[in-house]
Amino acid sequence: MTRFADRWADVSLRAKITGVTVFILFLGLIVAGVGTLSVLRPMLELNQSNTLIQLRSDPAEALAPQADVNNLGRDDILYANRRYYVALLGPDGTLQYDNARGDRSSSTPEVPPAGSINSDGFTPMSSPDGTEWQAITIPIVQNGAVKGTLLIAMSSFVDQVLTQYVVIFTAFGVAVILLGAALTRLLVTATFLPLAEVEQTALEISRGDYSKRIMVSSPHTEVGHLGESLNIMLDRLDGSLEDQARTIERMRRFIGDASHELRTPLVSVRGYAELYRMGALQEDEQVRQAMERIEKEAIRMTSLVEDLLALARLDERRPMELAPLPLNRLARDAALDARAQAQDREVQVIEDPTAPEVLGDEHKVRQLMTNLIGNAMRHTPEGSPIEVVVSAVPPAEIPEGRPPMSRFEIVDHGEGIPEQIREKIFGRFWRADTSRNRETGGSGLGLAIVKSIVDAHGGTVGVFETPGGGATFRVDLPAPPPSDDTVPVPRLQA
Repeated sequence: MTRFADRWADVSLRAKITGVTVFILFLGLIVAGVGTLSVLRPMLELNQSNTLIQLRSDPAEALAPQADVNNLGRDDILYANRRYYVALLGPDGTLQYDNARGDRSSSTPEVPPAGSINSDGFTPMSSPDGTEWQAITIPIVQNGAVKGTLLIAMSSFVDQVLTQYVVIFTAFGVAVILLGAALTRLLVTATFLPLAEVEQTALEISRGDYSKRIMVSSPHTEVGHLGESLNIMLDRLDGSLEDQARTIERMRRFIGDASHELRTPLVSVRGYAELYRMGALQEDEQVRQAMERIEKEAIRMTSLVEDLLALARLDERRPMELAPLPLNRLARDAALDARAQAQDREVQVIEDPTAPEVLGDEHKVRQLMTNLIGNAMRHTPEGSPIEVVVSAVPPAEIPEGRPPMSRFEIVDHGEGIPEQIREKIFGRFWRADTSRNRETGGSGLGLAIVKSIVDAHGGTVGVFETPGGGATFRVDLPAPPPSDDTVPVPRLQA
C-alpha cells in the first residue's frame, strides 16, 4: 500500500485527473450495462411468454392467411407464418406435417415425444444447432373428439438479443471512454496552461528576478485566485526585501558614522594616556591640560552613547504613556532650563491664550523641546535671543483626514539654514558645515532624535527661515480628543 501511494504521488496532476475520469466513466458504464441487462432479460422473457399465451387463445396470427382455426387444412399448416414453427400432430403425437415443408435444417426444432408435451403450459424444445424454443399446444377437437394437436413454437431470442446488446454496448462504451479520456486530457491541459506560466515565473524568481509577476487572464478561476495571491505575496516580499536592504544600508552607514565619531575621542584619550605613560608630561600644567582633554572627550563619548541609546529605544517602537500635555507650561519649563544653562541668553516664551494641548509622552515632548532649544543655542551667536512660540494649528493647514494639531516653534536669529539642506539636517550624524563641528555641534544626533520622537507621535517637523534672519523649527503634534472621562486615552507605539 505504501509503495502504491508513493507511485501515485509521483504521477502528474494531469495524468491523475485523466485516469480518475476514465475510471469513473468505466464504472458508470459497467453499472449502466449490468443494470440494463438485469432489467432487459426478464422483459424479453415476459414478452415471449405473453406472445405464446396470446397465440394459444387466438392462433390465427401463426397460421396461413384465411385459415380457419376450427377447420384446419393441410395448407393452413404448410404456409403458416415462418416466424413461428407450426406443426400438426396426430392423436398419437406423431408429426403429420409442419411449415418446414420438408426442408428441415439445423435450426428447425425437433418435435418432442408425445409423453413430454405439456398440454397446459410451455413445452421446451431445441434444434440441432442448439437454439432453444418454447412451444404451446392447442388440441383440435371435431365432433367432440380430439383429432390432433396444433403445436406453435417460438425460438428463445432472449440470449441472442442480450448477446447483441453486450457487443454493441461494449463498442459504444469503449468509444465513450476513449473520447472522455481525450477530452479530459485536452481540457486539463488547457486549464493548466496558466499553471505552466506560474511555474515559469516561480523559476525566474528563484533565479533572482524578483520583478516578475504572474499574468492573470481569468481572475475568477482557481488558477486566477492563485495567481493573484502569489502576486500579492511577491509584492509584499519585494517590499520586505527593499525595506531590509534599506535597513541594512542604513545600519551600515549608522555603524560607520558611530564608529567614526567614537574613534576620534578614543584616539585622543589613548594619545594622552601614552604621553603620560612615556613621561612626556613632566609639568603639572601639562598633566592638568591632558586630564582636562581626557575628561572632555569622555564627556563627549558619554553624550554620544546616550544619544545612540535614545535612538535605539525609539527604533524599538516601545509603547509610550500618552496623556494630554499643556504646551504653554512645557514651553515655560524648557525656557527656564535654557536660561539656567546660558544666563546671557534671552529665551522668551510666547504663549497661546487658548492653552493648546498635545497628546504625547511628557518625557519625550520635553526632550523634544530641550533638543531643539539646545540646537539653537549651539548654532547661534552668544547673547542671541531665542523665542518659543506656542499656538494651535489653523484648520486650513491640517491635511484632510488628520486630527486637530497643536504647534510650538523654536525661533532663533542666527545665520539660518539654507533651503537645499533643510531636509538633510534631520539625518543621523549629519552636519551642515565646519562651524557645526564636534566641539560646537554635538554628536550630530540631536535633530535625528527630534525627528524620531515627532514621527512616533504622528506629528510633523520642519525648518523655515526666520523673518530678518535665522531658523525657525516648527513642530506640529496631534491634539487630544475632546475631553470625556469615559473615553480612555489611546496608547501609541513609540
